[in-house]
Amino acid sequence: MNRGLILGGGGVLGLAWEIGVLHGLASGGIDLLGASEVIGTSAGAFAGCALLDPRGIAWAYARQVAASVQEVPVASSSDVIQTLSVLLTECAGDAARAGRRIGEFALAASSIEVRRRLAVVRDRLDRDDWPSDRLMLTAIDVDSGELHLLTSDSGIDLVHAAAASGAAPGIWPVISAGGKRWVDGGSVSVTNAHLARRFGQCIVISPRPGNLTGVTVQSEIDACGKRDDAVLIVPDASSEAAIGQNNFDPSRRQVAAEAGRRQGKQLVREMPDAWRVC
Repeated sequence: MNRGLILGGGGVLGLAWEIGVLHGLASGGIDLLGASEVIGTSAGAFAGCALLDPRGIAWAYARQVAASVQEVPVASSSDVIQTLSVLLTECAGDAARAGRRIGEFALAASSIEVRRRLAVVRDRLDRDDWPSDRLMLTAIDVDSGELHLLTSDSGIDLVHAAAASGAAPGIWPVISAGGKRWVDGGSVSVTNAHLARRFGQCIVISPRPGNLTGVTVQSEIDACGKRDDAVLIVPDASSEAAIGQNNFDPSRRQVAAEAGRRQGKQLVREMPDAWRVC
């Protein structure tokens, strides 16, 4: 039975928490590297890169705890959140239309320079090449609104692919790569949990329980018929407190990563046997 790992979006602190969860699960004997595909969205794109990096998830965790990556402190304004919520509500049931509308908003919004964003992404990844052909990063084509799965065969280098997946509208710039313009893969669905239908069994790790309109990750899993085959992990109360209100605040990376690792270690006993190291 093929197994998949889906990693969702949630900003800089969502990434730190996800890496902590992955480290906690792996240190407890959960075979995350046995996944046939690792699908990452936004922050989850970077978490997927970290998991599949040959240097190991412990290395990535240490970088989060040490806050060694030079992140750019930002915050998502209430105006941006309100605008995106309205767009998603107006386009409910039509993901491609929602993607196009959000793309239009992202193109018009002000953000940091692309080259500065790419420098941060490159520092965060600490590599230019794809770590595995099992890695798939979601991104939305601004012009068509369609969700794409970017891979090592897409003709896009890892830095641009990860930046595309994490191009949060109204915060980070739209990324041009491979002849297309890209916005955050989590703009419509925070985790793209509907992709669980690709797998026999799946672990879905999402720093956010749902999107801005209240559509939950669990409801996406249920809608694609995977309620009994997918394990959903979202922040518990302690992790929510560690992440706080601004998930783009890099000063809280250590506490978010540590909270994620604690939660991951606690969840080991609840993981299906198919995911355990033999």
